[in-house]
This record gives sequence, C-alpha cells and structure tokens, in this order.
Amino acid sequence: MRKSFWLIMVLLVLSASIFGKVTITAAVWSWDLEKYKKIAAEFTKIYPDIEVQFVVNEPDVNGFLTAQVAAKKPLPDVVVQSWEALPYPVSQGWIYPVDEFLKNDPDIRYVPKALKEAFMYNNKTYALPERLHFQGIYINLDLLRKLNLTKPPYEWSVEQFKLYLRKSTTKEYSGINHLWDFDNVMAAVLNKDTTYWSFNPTKWEFDLVNGGWLPAIKLQKELKSIPGLVSDDLKNDELRNKGEMDDYQKKFGKDADAFRESKVLTGLHGTWDWSWIRTLPWKFDFYPLPLDPKIGLRFPVHVNYAFMTSTTKYPKEAFLFLKFLTYDPRGVIARLKIDNANGIENGWNIDWFIPATMHPDVVSYFDSLKIPDGVKWLLKKLDKAVRVDMWKTVPGWDQATWDVIFPVSEKVRRGEVQPEVVAAETQEKANKIIKEAWVEFSKKLAEIEKKFPELRKQIEGK
Repeated sequence: MRKSFWLIMVLLVLSASIFGKVTITAAVWSWDLEKYKKIAAEFTKIYPDIEVQFVVNEPDVNGFLTAQVAAKKPLPDVVVQSWEALPYPVSQGWIYPVDEFLKNDPDIRYVPKALKEAFMYNNKTYALPERLHFQGIYINLDLLRKLNLTKPPYEWSVEQFKLYLRKSTTKEYSGINHLWDFDNVMAAVLNKDTTYWSFNPTKWEFDLVNGGWLPAIKLQKELKSIPGLVSDDLKNDELRNKGEMDDYQKKFGKDADAFRESKVLTGLHGTWDWSWIRTLPWKFDFYPLPLDPKIGLRFPVHVNYAFMTSTTKYPKEAFLFLKFLTYDPRGVIARLKIDNANGIENGWNIDWFIPATMHPDVVSYFDSLKIPDGVKWLLKKLDKAVRVDMWKTVPGWDQATWDVIFPVSEKVRRGEVQPEVVAAETQEKANKIIKEAWVEFSKKLAEIEKKFPELRKQIEGK
C-alpha cells in the first residue's frame, strides 16, 4: 500500500512537470538559428518550464508573416531581430503591444527613452530594441601618431574634426575615405530636433528648412572643396574604363586601397562593417560623428527590434523570452558571452553586438570585450543616441525620401541647385506623402486597437 502511494505521487509529480511546461515558438533568420538555440538554452536554465522552439523566417520577416497568414498557419509567438518596416505588421494586427508587461518592470528603466519609445504608436509599444549599430568614424591611430597628431577626445567638435582632416591631407595621405550619406546622417547631429534627412520625429514631418539638413550640407561641401581631403572623390571610373590613371591611382598607386593601406586618417562607417573592419592591419578606434558644442553630443544609432505576436497563447511566457532577448541583463550578458566564445582574431572579438540597455551589469561585461574603446564609451552615453533608421517606423518614408528628397539631394550634391532654394518646396512635397500615409495607417491602427481585446478574449477563452 505504501509503495503504491509513493508510485502514485511520483507519477503525479511527473505528469505535473510534463503538462506544466509551456512551449513557445520564435522566428529567426536562418544564419542565426544556431546562435539563438544557444540563447534559448540559457533562457530555459532560468525558466525551465518554458521551452523555445524555432522556425526560420525566410525570405524576410514581413514576407514570412504574410505567408504564414495566407497559408492559415499559426504565427510564431516571438519574432527575433527585424530591421524591416514595422508599420506593416502593426497595421495587420499581428503584434501584441507589451506595455502591460513593461509597467513596473525595474529593468526597463535602463533602456534610454529614445530607444524605449522608438517603436510606439498611439502610446502603445509594439516592439522592443534588441540590437544596435552605431554610425560614426573609424580613426587610424597609427597614422595619427605618424603625423604627430594627438588623439582627439570622443566628444570632438566639428571644428576639431575639420582640423584633423585638413592636417592629415597631404600629397601622400587623405583625411577621410568618403562622405557618402554624410549630410543626411549629420542632419541628426547638427540639430537637437531632427534626425536622418532632417525628419522631426516629434512633429512627424521633415524640416529641411530649419533642421539639420542645411548645416550638414554646408559642412559636407566645405570638406569636399579641399583638394585631396576625400580620398574616394579622386576616383574617376570614366578614366579607368579608358585605361587611364585617375587622381586616386596617381596619389595612392594603381591597385591601391588607400584606407586599408593606412593612407587615410578616418573612415565613415558603422559598427555593421565589423566583419572587415577588424581585419584592418593598423590600430584604430571608433568615434561618434563630430558635434556642435551648442547642441552637445548626439550620435546616430540604428535599432533592430523584436516583438511578440498578437495570437500567442502564452503572452506572459512569450514576453519573458522577448525581454531576455532585449533588455533583461541576464539574457543580454548570456548572448554577449555566446558571441565572446567565438574567439579573438587580430586582437579583436570576432563577434559581438551593442545592447540596448545601460544596465550596470551589462556595461561592466561589455567593457571586458576586445572591441574599440570608443564603442564602450558610447554605450555609457547611450541616452545621447538619436535614431536615424526612421524607415523602420515611419509610414510613407521610402516614397517621401527616394521619390522626393533623394533626387533633389543628388542635384544639390552635383551643384545643380542651391539647397536653400529647394528646401521649402521639397519638404512640403515630402510631408504631404508622410501625412497621407499616416492618415491611412491611423485608420488601420484604430481598427486593430478596437479588435485587439476581443481577439485576446477568444484566444484566452474568456
């Protein structure tokens, strides 16, 4: 009798552990599948009653979700790291706003406001920042010493930046490799209210007249006017196609890669270029774009995001995994350790990422990585970051920029028109598109918000 009792108790415990376990699914890019399996394994150490299974979101996140719905297949509970246009899945009603879970969460306070609110519509949070990229300047420390120039401070001004580029421009060297897109991204640095292409996220409109666009163009023109300062400006494909030497080849050599060969002081790039930047044969550091002292530090950041779907049967468990991926210090550090385990090459970490949280435990571990000191410094200043990847969140962005602003910008760069003359007309046309797109999006959003409570009642069986 006693043996039978204990056997029954064991069976009850086993069945409770089996039936008490929740399984959630997460969609991930194919090339990241093995990494996220390792992340999930760390997650289940903390939450053993939650199992994470993965599906591959090919060919892209939004295309994958569309295909799932069209095939009447369930959506995954969590979608990992997207960099696509968020308005589309939001307008389809596929995303679960997570504000109920963020409320009173002590860890969310370490996510800077600009990032925490990056994916909000109508004061509802539809996604969370998962991985960041900084856009800035790689500086050649070896060449700096060779030219007898002192290392500049990270908070270097525009005037200091110009001075360094001028002093490093000689018959043998150039100050910077290229200035492509420099004006567009500097529009986020040289004005306290605007971001990429002088878009004002508070007013939800472009401000080419009073934003950062005009001063950014002025700075770009000034730098490009100095002979030899921009190395890539010396290239001439027309001459090369004729078999003739262009000024770049005459200065650096016929088959030269001046930046790699340590003949250019700075390079305009982002942390997304790390796979080849870490192979450079000289010492370097990463710097923010130069600031206007009257405005202070504002450095451009690109934000990849993650979200949970509106149809999840297990919202609490799905959110725990979403948080683990985004701002839970335990999850962020676990992921950094997984990347760190991939080893060191040329003195640098092969793999790493920039987290979206300033939690002291995360900052402390981040400081131990073999990555540029400037990136570590910027994480400590993350509350000064300004988002520039507005195409991820602004309805109508692509049409307004590529159809209206970009063609005008190209004419400005070629000197065919003066930016001051075309700014007002251009922003008016672009803002008309943005306004119309927002009206259409708002209508869909209102319907989605109205239907969401009923959808959740059906799923939760209430």
